[in-house]
Amino acid sequence: MTEIRKLTLEEISSFIDIVTNAYTGIMENTKDSKERLINYYKDTQENNNTVQLYGAFRNGKLIGGMRLHSFEMNYENKKVKVGGVGLVAVDLLHKKEKVAKDLITYFIKTNEEANIPILALYPFRPDFYLKMGFGYGTKMNQYHILPDALASEGKKEHIRFVGNEESEQLFNCFNTFASRQHGMMYKQSFEMNRLLNDPGKRVIAFYKDQVLDSYMSFTFKKMSDTNFCLNNLVIDEMIYNSPEGLLALQSFLQSQGDQVNRIVLNTQDESFYHVLQDPRNHTNEMIPSVYHESHTSGVGIMYRMNDVSQLLEGKYVEAQACNVKISVIDMFMKETQELYLSVKEGQLFMSKHEEGEIQVTLDMASFSSLLMGSVDFSALYRYGKVQISAPLHVEVLSSIFKMDSKPICMTLF
Repeated sequence: MTEIRKLTLEEISSFIDIVTNAYTGIMENTKDSKERLINYYKDTQENNNTVQLYGAFRNGKLIGGMRLHSFEMNYENKKVKVGGVGLVAVDLLHKKEKVAKDLITYFIKTNEEANIPILALYPFRPDFYLKMGFGYGTKMNQYHILPDALASEGKKEHIRFVGNEESEQLFNCFNTFASRQHGMMYKQSFEMNRLLNDPGKRVIAFYKDQVLDSYMSFTFKKMSDTNFCLNNLVIDEMIYNSPEGLLALQSFLQSQGDQVNRIVLNTQDESFYHVLQDPRNHTNEMIPSVYHESHTSGVGIMYRMNDVSQLLEGKYVEAQACNVKISVIDMFMKETQELYLSVKEGQLFMSKHEEGEIQVTLDMASFSSLLMGSVDFSALYRYGKVQISAPLHVEVLSSIFKMDSKPICMTLF
């Protein structure tokens, strides 16, 4: 039997040994790097109640663990709690023994007991977590932009480098953006401190009417060992709360053309290519017949729904009055949840009556993506991911689950 509990400070070094072996591609297996991680996580375990390490024990031996997070998210202009999990690691000697399954089951159940409505993670393998009921979120798009492809008419004179003294203003700037964008996790103060104290990152900000309106953090990445003039500018985070802010940041980037080969930007904004005067990336590849490669895309953050009543109760919908029964098949937890929704006078309510002239069946992963807004109902129907009592109900159900935008998440964990 597996015991899962919060790690003591003395157990963290053993967990770091497991993590170092599990993440060989990103973890340095050196004494100094391990010592830094141990000290960092001991400090976190003692002083940060929103990030905690948990371990899996069998017969008193630590054989795996994970890092649990507590977030707040803008969900359709409502602030809701989100549980996050990262750094899931299993001892090399205990692979294929369902340790990760036990860890994720604990993560799901404890958040369910705490009435946390949404769970989130970044998958090491999407297929692994899809089977656990986590649905795909919005894809990430990576652009390699020529500086001259950006606008130059922004007010660059209102941009300056910022430091720790602007921490609160940067914090407010980010959370203002988050309050307007579905899916965004609100920034926590330690995250902003970590950004400002990273010696490898530069942070610039645009001021509008003497208020910090937009900012960008970036690094320079050398492209050649023999040509020191060949560098890319890599944007780590770009937040803008006005068109003037975006134009000013563009103007700054455009002016770096003498020093920068390409600007690398990761964004979940699917419309971003409209910003660019030349959207082509660095590959010069073409997709038949005449489509120029503009960016690469990847599947990343995944979500699982826990307490949907917090998300759906009272939601305004453009749908006719109706009753809907939804059967959500959860293969991982080996159960089927039955939800009853009623639309009355343009509002959605959770119903306790087992009735529904419209009946819907789908799996937990698809349901989670649907409720996050990363896929719409009609698409799930076209793909055969959902069964309904009659095809004529597709339009009604699409209206019920319609969202203004896909979720965007800029928080890494």
